[in-house]
Amino acid sequence: MKESFDIKVPSNPRMMQLVRKTIAQACEMVGFSESEIHAVTLAVDEGCTNIIRHCYQGSETGHIVIRVRLYDDKIEIILRDFGDEIDVEKLRKCVGKRNRELERTGPVRPGGLGVMLIHSIMDRVNYKTSQNSGTVLRLVKYLSDAREKKIASNSTT
Repeated sequence: MKESFDIKVPSNPRMMQLVRKTIAQACEMVGFSESEIHAVTLAVDEGCTNIIRHCYQGSETGHIVIRVRLYDDKIEIILRDFGDEIDVEKLRKCVGKRNRELERTGPVRPGGLGVMLIHSIMDRVNYKTSQNSGTVLRLVKYLSDAREKKIASNSTT
């Protein structure tokens, strides 16, 4: 690991501007392209918005701790809340259902699209949740060159 830092923000939607700017700057430091910076920032914003909406039920009294780890070939962003436990299995089913809806030509119902967005942008997405300690969402994005090398090395083994 090259460098890491933490920020703690209230579960207030107004604070998302600060989070977006911080994540964009961190992505720039790693060397992501402008479109990748925008995408990662969008994924983190969506993750924080989901925390506010679902884990804190819209309350602005909670907190989100964001740990950013900068590497030579990737960025790792960990979002942690201390709110209500989420049902990870229900979340997986929702993502699967939305994927099937997108494959068809019919309309897509609201809900779960932000989670799909996060999964489509980030290279790795992991959830850990507990009734006593909230939820930890781990997001990893590799630089394009590093991702291509990783894919190539996996296909030769």
